[in-house]
Amino acid sequence: MDTLIQDESLFTTSASLVDSVDKRVLVLLRDGKKLIGVLRSYDQFANLVLQETIERVYIGEAFGDIERGVFIVRGEKCCPNGRNSKFGF
Repeated sequence: MDTLIQDESLFTTSASLVDSVDKRVLVLLRDGKKLIGVLRSYDQFANLVLQETIERVYIGEAFGDIERGVFIVRGEKCCPNGRNSKFGF
């Protein structure tokens, strides 16, 4: 058991979310919605609990934010994505 994985970027499961807990994240849903919130918790199925969540709605180049509060997202509704500095987090 002396050989542990040192590079966390190799995780492709929900374990890869461990560095994002208590940080602001962007979650893309399969229906096209975009949620921005603080990731508070997740489980082995990538179900997410977001706090201070807003839903960002785009119309052309303009966008508006709708406050949603605490939001629970089922893991199968999320689209996989990477880090994006465009949103400042």
